[in-house]
Amino acid sequence: MQQAQQSSRSFRSALWLVCALVVLLVPVLHLWAPLQRWSNSHGDWLIRQRAAQQVPDPRLVVIDIDDTSLQVLAGEAGKWPWPRSLHAELLEHLLAQQADAVVFDVLFSEADRFHPDADAYFAEVLAQTDRVYLAALQQQAVDPGKAPLLNSYPPQTGLRSGDPQQRGLLLLPQALPATVWKTGTINFTPDGDGVGRRYDLYRRFGDWRMPSLPARLAQDQSVQLPAQDSFLLDWQGASRVPYPRIPFAEALAQARGEAGKLPADYFSGKIIVIGTTAAGLYDLRRTPLDDLYPAVFILATAIDNLLNGEQLHAAPGWLMPLLCMALVLLLQLLLLRERLLLVSLLTAGLTLGLFGGAYLLARNGLLVSVLPSLLALWLLLALALAVFYRRRRQQLNTTISMFSRFLDPQVVAQLVAREDPQALLASRDCQLTVLFSDIRNFTTMSERHSAQEIMQILENYFAGQVDVLFKHRATLDKFIGDAIMAFWGAPQDNPNQAVDAVSAALEMVDNVERYRRDFNHPDFDIGIGLHTGPAVVGMVGTSKRYDYTAIGDTVNLASRIEGLTKGRARLLVSAATMQACGDAFDFLPHGDFQVKGRNEPVTLFEPRRKPS
Repeated sequence: MQQAQQSSRSFRSALWLVCALVVLLVPVLHLWAPLQRWSNSHGDWLIRQRAAQQVPDPRLVVIDIDDTSLQVLAGEAGKWPWPRSLHAELLEHLLAQQADAVVFDVLFSEADRFHPDADAYFAEVLAQTDRVYLAALQQQAVDPGKAPLLNSYPPQTGLRSGDPQQRGLLLLPQALPATVWKTGTINFTPDGDGVGRRYDLYRRFGDWRMPSLPARLAQDQSVQLPAQDSFLLDWQGASRVPYPRIPFAEALAQARGEAGKLPADYFSGKIIVIGTTAAGLYDLRRTPLDDLYPAVFILATAIDNLLNGEQLHAAPGWLMPLLCMALVLLLQLLLLRERLLLVSLLTAGLTLGLFGGAYLLARNGLLVSVLPSLLALWLLLALALAVFYRRRRQQLNTTISMFSRFLDPQVVAQLVAREDPQALLASRDCQLTVLFSDIRNFTTMSERHSAQEIMQILENYFAGQVDVLFKHRATLDKFIGDAIMAFWGAPQDNPNQAVDAVSAALEMVDNVERYRRDFNHPDFDIGIGLHTGPAVVGMVGTSKRYDYTAIGDTVNLASRIEGLTKGRARLLVSAATMQACGDAFDFLPHGDFQVKGRNEPVTLFEPRRKPS
């Protein structure tokens, strides 16, 4: 009892140690970089599911400087970059159609030395409107101390002032006069895994900040911007091209009055983003939607989000670790009650529930990272399984150590395979086939050999016969001097016990001939008796020594039958055994015999294998 209590305390202590370890690992798992990459991948999948249900703002249109437009206009404009007169010509047409806003996702940072008139034309068109937005980039200066002072940039950049000594490097549309600028940054900074998920509202230079291009447009549309510096993009549409895409060449053809597919007032009231999807212009980014996603659609998505007050939200960083710890403690209470199956089912259910919950929340705009929490729960289960397994092994080893002194390996295997070894070994009534085997004239043989020779004879003989018994699924009961007792039907049930017993006995008889030949004992012989009937099996003995044995009239009669083999046959079986074998063997009748302790005579048979 004291040992059992100590084992229980050790078991519970191990479970609490596992729980404490997992609770301590929860925050670590939520910050672990490899797991964060998997979480990001899962989050990106959730983003794609939400994007598929989103409907893009119909006011947004993308005019695409695509590969087709580059080819169509190559004869007129040459290679990229084109003379800015093409942009001016298209812009005049868009403004004439009363486009609500035009956003250029194109950098005009250097003057066109070969077409200065084209730059002047573009500037002249820009000077006629305040509805055109030009792109700028925040850059990293090689030597920050030599970067321009921020207060030296024109006010048209939209910079919000701060420390007058603050420096920073901006790539601005310097091909055009500052008086026509209305700029904002188009920087798109990826996360640590190289995938871009957020868009800037502002780019900071110390305590200075500059609005992004989408933020600049949204402010002009009287939209209240979020308070943070950046926001999670709420991607729109299931397609890689979520917004109407008009090739630049097609839009320019309409501007020139050429017949085309576009309605005459197609651009009226639209917010137009001009950029490129051409592979050769390298304006593609990694996003949750695609590894090569055109930056012009990212810019359009950011504008769409701000104009419609949409953005994705990430759950607070403390939420899932706290929930995970609570779940770990709940499962721990069940483990202490040894409800391992329930804990396994709950862990599987929580896995489905957390994945399903994350999916539903993402569809409603809230991203929740569940993988670290799930890993913690499965880690708890795995470690708990190890603790339970260790205890089980200790229990089995104790059982094996206790019973292997007096049980054959097959019985021990049965014990350790059962959940309750004690129930297996409990006394019970069952149908058995019992075998007794004895060496004939052993006393005379002992007189002709030394004690050492007799022990060697018995060792060689028993080794071969026990192998045969185990081969035919027998339970070896005991050795009684030169005799062997075995039985079939316990501890494991065996509906073919009689057939197995007769097969083993016939092979034991065969072994006699081999034994005579191999060990040069020509007068060595045995007798075997078999009987099938009811008996009691179980553990018999005292606390100092136990044996797993069978007792009852069936055992006694099998012993008596073995005694009747002398002078008649090496192997005799009872009528009960013969009937239980069915037609598996041929049986030679040997008549009826009176047996001590029984009123009725016993009919005996000699089994033989059927001819091949």
